[in-house]
Amino acid sequence: MTQPLIASSLTVLNDLRDHVYDVAASKGFHDPDQDAMGMPKYIANLHGEVTELWDAFRADTLDKPCDKAAKMLAAGTPVLTCAEEEIADILIRALDVAKAYSIDVAHAVAAKDAYNQTRPQRHGGKKA
Repeated sequence: MTQPLIASSLTVLNDLRDHVYDVAASKGFHDPDQDAMGMPKYIANLHGEVTELWDAFRADTLDKPCDKAAKMLAAGTPVLTCAEEEIADILIRALDVAKAYSIDVAHAVAAKDAYNQTRPQRHGGKKA
């Protein structure tokens, strides 16, 4: 068994959580009318990002520049592949909901990692 992650070494996750929430709030995504939708909104948005990653896989475009490549170039930011953009979006959405619900991501990831290390191979024979 590998060493479990230590929550104190993961505090950057909470810093990132706070940052992505603040950016979303500055863009109007945490206005009272938006937050009134609560958890269903967060789940739907997260699911949407996972679906976009799935769609890129199905279209065989994971390693191709994402649909925002031209805008990224114009903004002077790095151009991402579809896979990079969607994985980043999934993480950003997950961290955003964590902040909205006051979840200590460093603690949660460390605890879940410690638990996962106690689980049997493929947790009961799962293929994936």
